[in-house]
Amino acid sequence: MKRHLYLLLSVILLCACSGTESLFKEALNKDKQGKTEQALQIYSQILRREPGFYSAIANRAVLYEKLGDYKRAEADYKKAYEIYPRSTELLNNIGAFYLKQDKNGLAIYYLTKALALKEDYFSALLNRAAAYQKIGNFPAAYKDLQYALELQPENQTALLNHALYQYDVGNYSAAAQEFTDLIYKNPKNPKHYFRRAMAERKLRQYANALEDCSAAMSLQKNYIPAIFCRAEMLYAKGEYEAALADLNELKAINNKYVPAYDFAGDILSLDDPQNAALNYKTAAQLDPKNSKKYNSKISALKTNSGRKYITKRRFDAIDRGI
Repeated sequence: MKRHLYLLLSVILLCACSGTESLFKEALNKDKQGKTEQALQIYSQILRREPGFYSAIANRAVLYEKLGDYKRAEADYKKAYEIYPRSTELLNNIGAFYLKQDKNGLAIYYLTKALALKEDYFSALLNRAAAYQKIGNFPAAYKDLQYALELQPENQTALLNHALYQYDVGNYSAAAQEFTDLIYKNPKNPKHYFRRAMAERKLRQYANALEDCSAAMSLQKNYIPAIFCRAEMLYAKGEYEAALADLNELKAINNKYVPAYDFAGDILSLDDPQNAALNYKTAAQLDPKNSKKYNSKISALKTNSGRKYITKRRFDAIDRGI
């Protein structure tokens, strides 16, 4: 399962001086309205007047990050840190910024600084747990998650990250139960059904996983991971035509989705090697760095034993939950 550990950011709300107070409030309002670029322009206007205005620098960093301009975001975060190195909100934001980029050592460094100043800082605990989890330090991640849940036992982000933790460490039954609890709390979230399906897949509960993938798709029609998962579950049950139908639907939604072509080729390899080869060729064109793998499968299609080997590998991969 492709995981996404949810991060928490804070907006810096220190008071502005009288000359820029109205502009600062306007920038905050623009950001609340989702007008990120306008808010960014106002913060830049403030900083042209007062280059050392901490709150404007810190908030502009968040907006640059939101827009994907990580170079400028990092520069602003560093400026803000030089001015106010003991701001827990800023330290949390910097930690989350590095966590998003998988710079987990830096993330842990800044988040630990935040927690040294405020040990019950909920957002920093969750973010540091995510960083620890990414580097495989599961005991440390669990400790932070447990403390976060003691502070806010009904917080949805904490509960979700705890369920993802259970999945990561291989506690698939516990993960499935925790995703079930999340579904009860929010039955309209398709991702919870998909996540439970992936845990059920690991447990070889294919019928349950199939049902959950269908539930996710009913809530979000073009949910690609759920469609692909359902195709796998149908294949595991021997319903090859239905699996191919899902894969064809995937191709219609996104004709560059490589796994759909690769999987379709595997399904077709026994009975229709010609169309299987066409799917592998398309996969190789879309994913040239892995073309050797697809060309190897095309070669395997030439013999009966090769075709059987392709289908066996696909089934084994699903059965092992890979």
